Amino acid sequence: MGYKVHTVDGRAGEVDTSTARTYSKSVRVASSAAGTYQLCKVPAGAVIIAVRAYRTGGTSGTVQVKKGTSDVLASPMATTTDAWAGSTTVQNATCAAGDNLSVVLGTPGGSPTETLVQVDLRTAVPAA
Repeated sequence: MGYKVHTVDGRAGEVDTSTARTYSKSVRVASSAAGTYQLCKVPAGAVIIAVRAYRTGGTSGTVQVKKGTSDVLASPMATTTDAWAGSTTVQNATCAAGDNLSVVLGTPGGSPTETLVQVDLRTAVPAA
């Protein structure tokens, strides 16, 4: 919710006075190999609010997100063929600036061609 403002040049608009911002980081793994793949270094303090994954092809696979060495999901999330899977139940969700996030793909079945993993984060920033 913002306030309606009018500028000196006659333009009208909304000003967002909240300090919460949501953004996503994602990694696309074009491989059918299990392994750990770096996602990002968190640029500012944030909270992980969701993890989503999309697997193309194959018959099975799992995804885990790690903050440093800590698991973000209580157990690896099963992916779905050619559809999004997701979870908003996370642990170890508070991230400090500089924390490293990585994605761990479990051994997939049926040779998927790629897996896309998205992590949604919420951060507090000064209102612009």
